[in-house]
Order: sequence, then C-alpha cells, then structure tokens
Amino acid sequence: MVMDINHKEITIGSYVRYINTGTKGIVKDIVEDKDITWVLLDNNLMYRPYNLEVIELDNNKEKIYDEKKKVKEALEKEKIEDLESNIDACGAG
Repeated sequence: MVMDINHKEITIGSYVRYINTGTKGIVKDIVEDKDITWVLLDNNLMYRPYNLEVIELDNNKEKIYDEKKKVKEALEKEKIEDLESNIDACGAG
C-alpha cells in the first residue's frame, strides 16, 4: 500500500498535491523500481509518495478539467484535419 505524507492511501485515480510546489494532478500509475516507489501524475512527472498529499477534487475543478481535455482533443483533431485539407489545396508542384 502506497501512503502520502498524511498516511492516506494513494491509488490510481487519486487527486494529489505535490507539497513542495503545490502542483496538483491525478495519479495515473504507481511504479516500483529497486525498492523505490514512484507515483506518476497526469503531467507525466513522477513523485515520491511521501512528497504528495491526497486531496479532494471538487466538482467544479473536475468539470473544468474535463472541459479543458475535450477542448484540447478537439483542437488536436482540427489541426490534423486542417493540415490534410491544406496539403490538397496548396497547388504546389
């Protein structure tokens, strides 16, 4: 069992705060490497569990997070579609 600074269990999906900088994120994975445990957050950075604090994700922040994710995915999809249509219409050659 992986515990935070306050001895609360950290699991995949937990919402945590890195105590040194205040960075917050959702736990995506827990990795053990040579007797050292690392917690991977959704920012793709790994932290030692004793430097994390499990916190509550209020509904408004969760909704904003989900909306930002949807917007980012839509923009990425649009970028790819625009690129494909621009290649056909460039007229070079």
